[in-house]
Amino acid sequence: MAPFTVRAYRTWEENQRRLRFEDYMQRPGEDAPPQLKPHVEKELFEADNSPEDMDDAFGRMMAHKAHWGIPTPEGSVKLLDEARAEAQRWAHLMPGAPPRSAKDKLAPLGQTAQSWVSLGPTDARFQFNGTRYLQVDSGRISGIAVHPREQNIAYLSTTGGGVWKTFDLFSPDPVWHPVTELIGNLAVGMMEMDPTAPDTLYIGLGDFASDALPGGQLLKTTDGGGIWSAPMVLTGTYPPGSGGVTHSALRVRAIKVDPNAPNIVLVGTEVGLFRSTNAGASFQLVDLPNLGTQTPDAIWTIAYTGQVGGVSRWALSGTGFASPTSVPPTASSPVQGDVWVSTDAGQSWSSRLSANGLPDNDPTASTIADVSRLSIAAGTPPEDPTRTVLYGFATRRTVTTAGGGIWRSLDAGNTWTDVTGNGRPRTWTYLSSSSSACPTVNVHDAQAWYNSTIAVDPGDDNRVILGGTYCGLRTLNGLNGQPTWELVSHWLPTSTNNATTDDGVLPYVHADWHRSLVIRTGTGYMVLVGGDGGLFTSTNVFRPGPVNQDTVQWRYPNRGLVTHLMYNIASGDPATGNQFIAMSGLQDNGTRFRDTDGAPTTFNQVIGGDGIGVAVSRVGEDSMYWGTVQNSSTRWCDPDTAGNDGCNQGVGSTWTPLLPPFGAAAGGCDGDGMTFLSKVIAVRSGNRPAAITGTVAGVFRLVGTPTSSDSRQWQHLGACDIVNGVRALGAAAKVDGLYGVAATGGRFRIMSGCTLDTPAASCTWTVTNRMGVDLNGNGTIDLAESPQNTSSVDFPGNHTGITPGNVFVGSSVTSVVPAGTGRVYRTTDRGQTWQNITGNLPDVPVNVVRYDLSDDTNQTLFAGTHLGVYRTTNGGATWERYGVGLPLVRVTDMFVGLTGGLLRISTFGRGMWEIYPSATAERGVAGNGDYDRNGQLDFVDLLSTANRLGTTPATESRPFYDWNQDVVGTANTVDEADLTQLLNRYGGRP
Repeated sequence: MAPFTVRAYRTWEENQRRLRFEDYMQRPGEDAPPQLKPHVEKELFEADNSPEDMDDAFGRMMAHKAHWGIPTPEGSVKLLDEARAEAQRWAHLMPGAPPRSAKDKLAPLGQTAQSWVSLGPTDARFQFNGTRYLQVDSGRISGIAVHPREQNIAYLSTTGGGVWKTFDLFSPDPVWHPVTELIGNLAVGMMEMDPTAPDTLYIGLGDFASDALPGGQLLKTTDGGGIWSAPMVLTGTYPPGSGGVTHSALRVRAIKVDPNAPNIVLVGTEVGLFRSTNAGASFQLVDLPNLGTQTPDAIWTIAYTGQVGGVSRWALSGTGFASPTSVPPTASSPVQGDVWVSTDAGQSWSSRLSANGLPDNDPTASTIADVSRLSIAAGTPPEDPTRTVLYGFATRRTVTTAGGGIWRSLDAGNTWTDVTGNGRPRTWTYLSSSSSACPTVNVHDAQAWYNSTIAVDPGDDNRVILGGTYCGLRTLNGLNGQPTWELVSHWLPTSTNNATTDDGVLPYVHADWHRSLVIRTGTGYMVLVGGDGGLFTSTNVFRPGPVNQDTVQWRYPNRGLVTHLMYNIASGDPATGNQFIAMSGLQDNGTRFRDTDGAPTTFNQVIGGDGIGVAVSRVGEDSMYWGTVQNSSTRWCDPDTAGNDGCNQGVGSTWTPLLPPFGAAAGGCDGDGMTFLSKVIAVRSGNRPAAITGTVAGVFRLVGTPTSSDSRQWQHLGACDIVNGVRALGAAAKVDGLYGVAATGGRFRIMSGCTLDTPAASCTWTVTNRMGVDLNGNGTIDLAESPQNTSSVDFPGNHTGITPGNVFVGSSVTSVVPAGTGRVYRTTDRGQTWQNITGNLPDVPVNVVRYDLSDDTNQTLFAGTHLGVYRTTNGGATWERYGVGLPLVRVTDMFVGLTGGLLRISTFGRGMWEIYPSATAERGVAGNGDYDRNGQLDFVDLLSTANRLGTTPATESRPFYDWNQDVVGTANTVDEADLTQLLNRYGGRP
């Protein structure tokens, strides 16, 4: 199907999803469905030499709300309260302080076995998205600030990795340092520097796009990120004064510090404009002439337009109020935008657009009064601030798929003119006719509500840079009656992916632009752009003449920025000899595979789009790798056919899509389809590599290597009655055919005895009761007694004396749980009754819980929370924070090796980390020497013990001490006596 046909289909489809989601949001006590887009046949997104399924910001936002629940101010405040308490309680385990100057050095992590080691990604040898190209991306940027006097000092805020600082911005590869590791919520929506005191920065928590953690608080540092203030909650009444309704922010979109009175701070949120007159100590909601309602208007951007007598003037853009459950505007529910101006330092404002809607000569096109989101940027204010130039990058009010043009004001925002230029329908004659991306000035493409940024050169009001989804634009004559707009970047920098113009191939900047900044330097200027792929800079983007990758260069200073938003993790296991293998699915940065030929923190992108689920399965010498693309497909790679390098070389045919069968006639379920957050996990038991994946209505299993593109090679396991999609999957590590599903409504589904050789049709599921505590004693667990948003399920490693499937643990990511309940539960009767084992865990969501497979008593578990990793060694009675140096970060997934010797986690904003559990504690009891846990003392066990001779829990280099190889004696040391004992028992059972 042609790309434009696909796009039209998805535009219609998006409206259908919105209607369905709005309906589900009205159903109390139910998780919203992950199926926010019906199944799209493979032909819609699969073609040779074409990009992977493109970013779907709306689907991702809805899927996040469905999985993690509707955010609340109460839950957001609770997270930060718990973070401060945990940082104090476990101060000895926290990351070290950030450097104060370029001469300072951070204390390196990973120097002992007790320390977490960051695996990155810090670099990439290549990226693959329909074609291979050589770039390095990092996670989504939400704010950029550069020191006005020491311009090598710069800061980036990110939507999951917090704030990062460099002391060498102008070097080819700046060194970046995280400076917000302990604040508890690393989803920063915006950051701003005090222009009069550059060591003072403000950050607003809560990413505006709603797919990262909510926030609604402002934090401040006065020493360049060394120490951060306690959070100030952004809440107020509207209309201001008595009788107003209380509104609390969850998303911060804009911050400005008054350059003439730095105690005045303006903060734009989704519930209005907050103003502080005491440098952020307190805030009040400001009364804006609103759009015909008694609710505040949501703010997008703030621009400084000058001063008179030391009193600052401002322009402000925003839209109608949006609640936490709202979705982007549709034709049936439009959201009106507006511009306000203030001449008294933000105390009072007047509306310019809704009051003075401007005419347009083309009645079929948008007018300025038809604007929804409007991103505005000001030139350098002249002596007469009424003549300050403003530019606006507009979104249409009634749709989200089209932009509303580019607009200009020559009088500080009071009146506006359409300067989109290039004629209507704004078709690029500049582009080759075959191009299917960025063919018009509407570079918002299909995500105008999501991608939008604009900046003006402070030294020349004629020069403007702006961007949306796939491409960036510039003008060199912005003050002309109708400026000329030219493309200056493309999201895929190759001729095979429509980046070719009449002047050549456009240079690369990652798709989805969110922030832009132009600074004046000693030698000219620098343009900085932040988006879903990190930071991109240029010092010649305003160079006159033709634009291509030879005449305009963009730099990507992302090496070392470990800010990737990871959904899941897959790993090789030390027990099977492929520990180096590591994979993860990343938001808009594809599926990353650890480079088998490069540095240990180099991960190459082998699949494009939003990478979600990943899996590695190995049995003997036979391996299989899997990865899923958002709302799209499950892909596989057989390293034994292509070679490990083949799965890690970015070759289009290497990772092959193979969808499960949809429809009863094909052996699946009618009405079924892929979920956005599509899960796939390895089956680590049985005699062949296998994996299971979840869909909207069922669970499917793939055994061995597929032999064709026939979807029926996926075995459908059981009935078609999973409600609203699979939230998480579990598979026992040592029992063949034992699987679990975290479903909706606080329930789980458990299957046992469904071995790899069992006919799938005979596999049946048991549905558990709702997880929770029967507080009212009526014999059942009601909605108010249960954490609804189930997030993981896992089985113990030792099943001696246990009927497989009877015992397992589950967890929940419910933001605020009912009083008297918890977030981690265990059952011993297949989910008929539950035991709350949350214990003293911090009162925050638990994304994943895993058994330590080396503990034969089943008492050791790890919990991945919104604040890091915790461990219990007494079955959940008490928990302790685990390991040294891990930030207070949102853990999304966890891998525990069969030997208990390796623990790896994925995080939503701080990449991948690992630690070595069996090396971090004294043995307690004698080990049995069976390193690979295969029930036989063999050469692998001898080699493992020999490699560790002389190691103790204090060993600071690999191979670390492993208590399981400490077989005899009283000292905590692997020594000759242990090796001798193993030799004497060689060939026997442990």
